[in-house]
Amino acid sequence: MEQEIKNAVGLGIPELVIELEPKPEPEPKPTVTIYDFGALLSKYEPPKKQR
Repeated sequence: MEQEIKNAVGLGIPELVIELEPKPEPEPKPTVTIYDFGALLSKYEPPKKQR
């Protein structure tokens, strides 16, 4: 009975090897610095009104 349970769960098979698929490495994302962000903001900032 105990052997049947082990076989059903897969513990009775020593040849059973769990193969983990290698995870594909994520592509490196471009790094945005605070300077890039500041340049982008100043590029699209509305023109200041002259008094």
